[in-house]
Amino acid sequence: MGGGKKTPKPAKELESGKKEAPKKEVTKASTTILIDPKVVDQIKKDVSKMKFVTPYQIYSKYNLKYSISKDILENLARQGVLKPVKTGRRLDIYVPAA
Repeated sequence: MGGGKKTPKPAKELESGKKEAPKKEVTKASTTILIDPKVVDQIKKDVSKMKFVTPYQIYSKYNLKYSISKDILENLARQGVLKPVKTGRRLDIYVPAA
């Protein structure tokens, strides 16, 4: 009824005397993404004309990363351009402030 027996690895691999290769240190590159101010200004203009705004709309229209579009909308809400209607874990909905 169960699987076959598990056999231990042969001792030859351990006794062969091979030295382990020194591990290379892996450094992650810090990613800094700069968005052109012209794009942000265009988003400000377009957002004021929309009924409501979601990060997906900005993501698809301006070909940005989804996380960046979320950050842009959060910044616009802090500046007073947008007002958050519903914010949640998965979806944020904004409307123009005035």
